[in-house]
Amino acid sequence: MSQVEIKVNGREYRVTCEAGQEDRLQKLAAFLDKRVSAMAADLPDISETRLMLLAGLTICDELFEARERAEDLEDAGDALDSETMGGAARAIDAAAKRVNEIAEKLDN
Repeated sequence: MSQVEIKVNGREYRVTCEAGQEDRLQKLAAFLDKRVSAMAADLPDISETRLMLLAGLTICDELFEARERAEDLEDAGDALDSETMGGAARAIDAAAKRVNEIAEKLDN
């Protein structure tokens, strides 16, 4: 296991991740920081806890929309071969798992 320092909305956090995942975690943190910072600019009086919750919900909403699009593609599976469909589903599932893992780590 590795420890990584990430920064979100001006605050630093030490997060544990699997060895070799440090760069990916930094990229995910940068993505989250960008979203949180944009929301903070639009909502200057919101608490940090609510800000993080809103950012998480917004990102989850985007994930759900991506899953729905993938399901639509699955329903139209005749146009796509099974290998392409399986790859898209695995990518979405892997992304959802990573989001959940990061959320758990941030809670700790």
